[in-house]
Amino acid sequence: MKKKIKEITSVFSQDNPKIKKQIDKVKEKGHQRMTILVIPHGYDSSFHFQISHFTILFFLGLTLGLLSLAIFGIVRSNNTQSQINQLSKIYGTYFDTYITHANQLEEMKEEYSKLNENMLELFTLIDGNDEELLKIPAEDWIESTAVDSLQKEEKEDKQLDIGRKYLNEIYELRQLKHRMDNYQRLVEANFQFLYQRSDILSRSPLFNPMYSYNLTSPFGMRKSPTTGYWEYHDGLDMANATGTPIYAAAPGRVVRVTYSNVGYGHHVIIQHDFGFSTLYGHCSRIYVRNGQEVKAGEQIAEVGATGNVTGPHLHYEIFISEEGKTDPEQYMQAGVF
Repeated sequence: MKKKIKEITSVFSQDNPKIKKQIDKVKEKGHQRMTILVIPHGYDSSFHFQISHFTILFFLGLTLGLLSLAIFGIVRSNNTQSQINQLSKIYGTYFDTYITHANQLEEMKEEYSKLNENMLELFTLIDGNDEELLKIPAEDWIESTAVDSLQKEEKEDKQLDIGRKYLNEIYELRQLKHRMDNYQRLVEANFQFLYQRSDILSRSPLFNPMYSYNLTSPFGMRKSPTTGYWEYHDGLDMANATGTPIYAAAPGRVVRVTYSNVGYGHHVIIQHDFGFSTLYGHCSRIYVRNGQEVKAGEQIAEVGATGNVTGPHLHYEIFISEEGKTDPEQYMQAGVF
């Protein structure tokens, strides 16, 4: 094998007389010169110069090379411009979306700021415990925590080039999220208070026992319409036609359905939560029985003129276990129902 390689090398070597002869012929032709005569138009004189074949070939090769580079540059430039136009169109669409989201983020921050102020004001109005507020971190701590968490994500994000960062809006959005998360305690405290108050109100006697009526006698001292003497009136007299529906003022349990000739006639007493009880007197008809559970606004009876009366009306009382009887009109005017 080595012998064959040596033979091939010797054949194509410049020391080979045949190869050397061919090279000398090429050199001889290449060094041959051509005379180029230039005669300018309108001039008597002329000039000429000589140039070798090698020089002509060099300039031809250089011209072809430059022309090829120019054509390649034009084609490449057209392709690049086409890609730039496509990217510009895509970027324009995403940039518009980015501007829209950035504006929405600013609106969210502004709305949350107002909401947060309202929640703090509400917390103050409901006599909130200051210890709840002390559990809310400072704004600087919230912002630094959000920044630290994002920077950690940036380091772990393989699609993000080294040294690159997320957009500023992403930082602002993360800070807003941290702020909302930390102020959740305040929201929960307000919700708990409002839920408890709503529950208390829904079980208190605030529902009017009649939709329409004529108040003929208020709570307090009055002149008795039957005896003519001054007496303490411990309820409201709400006049309407016999048969007018009477409704429960709050959810509760019926503890008494009875009749009294000299007093309230046919009447009902309902026991409610938080120590409240309500009495509905002088009824013509009663729809409930002892021990029955009733809902607020449920019809329990009809207006009548039973007992000690001068005409059809409802005698309505509210009394509290520890305080005794109270003015029902204060509850009826609470504005809840």
